[in-house]
Amino acid sequence: MAGPEDLRDLLSRAPLPEGVVWAVSEPVADLSELHPEERAAISNAVPKRQAEFAGGRLAARAALRQLGLSGGPILKAKDRSPIWPEGVVASITHTGGLCLAMAARARDWRALGIDLELDRPMRSDLIPAITSITELARLSPMPFSQAAVRIFSAKEAAYKAQYPLTGALFGFEAMESRLPFGEMQMVAEIGLGKGARLPMLQIAKFDLILSLCAIPHA
Repeated sequence: MAGPEDLRDLLSRAPLPEGVVWAVSEPVADLSELHPEERAAISNAVPKRQAEFAGGRLAARAALRQLGLSGGPILKAKDRSPIWPEGVVASITHTGGLCLAMAARARDWRALGIDLELDRPMRSDLIPAITSITELARLSPMPFSQAAVRIFSAKEAAYKAQYPLTGALFGFEAMESRLPFGEMQMVAEIGLGKGARLPMLQIAKFDLILSLCAIPHA
C-alpha cells in the first residue's frame, strides 16, 4: 500500500495549479498537537476518526504555514466543513492511512477541492449510483470497476470545491464526469448551475488516485 513518501513523490511531480501548496500527514493518534478547541470538536468521535481528523488538521496547518499564516485552530462549521482563515481556499482529504491538505490564496483561486482514493476496483453494485455508462465509456478501455473509482474521486473533489461557494447539497447524478477533457460539468440546475464546468486534474500513481478541482476567478 502506498505510504506518505509515495504521496509526497506524486505531489512533487504533479503539474499543480500555480499558487497551490500542500502538506501530507499520517493519521495521528496523539491528539496533544491539536488546539483545545479542535480536540473538543472531535471528542465524541471514534479513535480512527479522531486520528484522521488530527492528521488532516496538522497537514492543513503545515500547508497554511507555506502561505505565511500562523498555526491557529481550524474549527468546524455547523455543516462540519473546516473554517479556513480569511483570504484562503483549502481542502482536506484522507484515505488508506494518508492525510492530505491543499491550500491557496483566495485572490489566486476562487475555490479548491481535493479527494484522495485508493486505486481499487469498485463493487459492481455501487457503480450505477455514482456514474453512467456514458461517463464510464469515456474512460474506455479502462474496466468499468476501475473507471468508476476515478469518476467517484473526481466528483468528490468537484463537489467539495463548489460547496463553499454555493452551499448546495446534491447527489452524483447532478454532475457529469468529463475526465478525458479535464473537467466536470453540472447537468442539474443546482449549485453553480446547469452547464457550469469545473476544471479537474486527476493523477493516478502508487495505487493512489488524486483529484484536484481548482476553480478560477471569472
